[in-house]
Amino acid sequence: MKAQLLRVFTYPPPRPWNALPPATFSAVAMALVQVPNLEEFYQFISERPGGVYLEDLARAGWPDKTQATHLANALLTQSRLDIITVGEKILLKAVAPQLALKLSRLEATTRSVYQQIEKAGDRGAWSKSLKDQTKLQQHTITKAIKELLKQQLIKEVKSVQNRNRKVFMLIDLEPSLEVSGGTWYKDGEFNYSWVETLREYCLTFMDKNHGRPASQAELHRFVMQHPGPQVPTEEDILCIMKTLELDEEVSSLVTSDGQRVFMRRRKGGFDQPMDIFAARLPNFLRQAEGEGRLVVPCLCCPLRNECKAGGRVCPEKCEFLTRWLQPPEDPVGNEDVLMDW
Repeated sequence: MKAQLLRVFTYPPPRPWNALPPATFSAVAMALVQVPNLEEFYQFISERPGGVYLEDLARAGWPDKTQATHLANALLTQSRLDIITVGEKILLKAVAPQLALKLSRLEATTRSVYQQIEKAGDRGAWSKSLKDQTKLQQHTITKAIKELLKQQLIKEVKSVQNRNRKVFMLIDLEPSLEVSGGTWYKDGEFNYSWVETLREYCLTFMDKNHGRPASQAELHRFVMQHPGPQVPTEEDILCIMKTLELDEEVSSLVTSDGQRVFMRRRKGGFDQPMDIFAARLPNFLRQAEGEGRLVVPCLCCPLRNECKAGGRVCPEKCEFLTRWLQPPEDPVGNEDVLMDW
């Protein structure tokens, strides 16, 4: 009975390995090498987000380039690996399992559109450029984009440079400043309300300080305590303060240690007059550091409304205007105070 079963399960009789065609033998042998090492190969690459080169694989235990190539091809067919050409070298980067599963379900044309969007990076790609790069018809491009949006693989972003154009990029990428416009834009439109909110935050902080000078870092820390649609940087806060300075809401000066500080201006008073074009106290009250000449004294002169040609207060007799017009290589050295008109 046992002999009969053995004959049944071994029919037809197995062929020896050396009887197989060379191509079949090579494929089977390679499969036996691939299967136990494929997951280990993928794990090694996935642990290195920056990718690995063939030289890295050789040092890690895959010295045979043919074997590494077969393993890489096996992962490529499963959409678990990206191959990037860097100069004359080949860089292998692992694809996350969930993303690989989504990519494996895509049609060839949709996969081609996805790859072009991926290459565009944080600047994005628009439909015309995708059509030129993939050589596909427009309706095919539209269908592929809808499928990629449905699978949440890409997103569409309004470009501030081209109001009527939407670009597409990978869903986990932040648009570049050229596309998004930075802190001051939302959905491709200038966010006026957010700018006004930041201005109010800065003025509120300065009012709470009761006249004490406030630094750029202090203002930024206060603003960061109030969440908003964007996360402003210290440079963004400096831009906000410059708008307040031009509106004559605040004044600024540079301290001896090179730090710029801001102060709330008093409405209607001349105790802290300021040249808004030079962003400092006017030089008829304080000599400019490192200069030796005066800067636009007329803009902040408390008698500017009375100044007229031939009058008691006039440009012809103004010593400060004369000193300001002196060439920088021959400054007037006397330290006069504000004249009594």
